[in-house]
Amino acid sequence: MDNPLNLQGKVILITGGAQGIGEATARLCAEGGASIVIADFNRERGEQAAATIREQSYLADFVPTDVRDDQQIQALFDMVRQRHGRLDGLVCAAGVLKGPFLQPEEFPLDMFEMVLDVNVKGAFLCAKYATPMLEASGRGVVVVVASGAGVIGPSSSLAYGASKGGANGFGMTLANHLAPRNIRVNVICPGNIVTDMKLSVEIEQAKREGRSVEAALENAKRDYGVPEGVARVIRFILSNEAEYLRGTLFTR
Repeated sequence: MDNPLNLQGKVILITGGAQGIGEATARLCAEGGASIVIADFNRERGEQAAATIREQSYLADFVPTDVRDDQQIQALFDMVRQRHGRLDGLVCAAGVLKGPFLQPEEFPLDMFEMVLDVNVKGAFLCAKYATPMLEASGRGVVVVVASGAGVIGPSSSLAYGASKGGANGFGMTLANHLAPRNIRVNVICPGNIVTDMKLSVEIEQAKREGRSVEAALENAKRDYGVPEGVARVIRFILSNEAEYLRGTLFTR
C-alpha cells in the first residue's frame, strides 16, 4: 500500500528552513520524497541543512534569502521556476523574536518593525510570488507558521505577539482568497518548542528573575515539545491526505 504521506514528485519551498521547525520540516518532507528548497538568512546553517539532506540521497537546494526583501524573494521564485518548473508547497517558517520582556516605552521602533517585516511581510511576499506557481500545480498548499503567542495567549515580546497575530490573520484571509484557485492555506500555531529562539527567551527570563540559567534550560528541554513533532504535522498538511483540512491548527 502506498504511503499516504508520500510527497514524491512535489517541490516544497521552506523559508526559515535552516534551523528549528523549518529545518525539521525540510528533512521530513525530503524523506517523504519531495524536492526541497531551503530559503534562509543564515547561510552557514542553511547550506549545512541542505547538505545533510543530500547526504541521505534526497534532493535539497539552499538559497540565501532575506524574506523582507522583495527583489530577493522574486529571485528566489525565479530560481525555483527555472530549476524545478513547478511549486507544490510553500512553508513560511521564517521568524524572529526580539525584545522579550521590554515595556512599550523601552521597545525600539526599528526592532519592532524588523520583527513584523520578517514574520508578516515575509509571508506576504512569499505568497505573492508563489501563488501563480501553486495554482499551476493544481493542488497547491501554503502553510503559515504562526504561534499560540499572539493568537490564543500573550508573548514575552510585544513585537512577536503582534506579528504572530498578524501572521494568523494573514493566513486565514489568504485562505479565503486562494480557495477558488484550488490552493489550500493553513496556519499552524506551535506551543512551547525547544528551538534556539525559545531557549533564548528562557535564558533572558531566568536572568531577569535571578534563577539558574542551567536549570531553566534543563526544564525547558524536559517539558517542551521538539521541532520534529511540529514538522510531522506540517508534513501531513502538505500531503494530499490533508485536502479536507481547513483553518488554524494548534500543536503542543
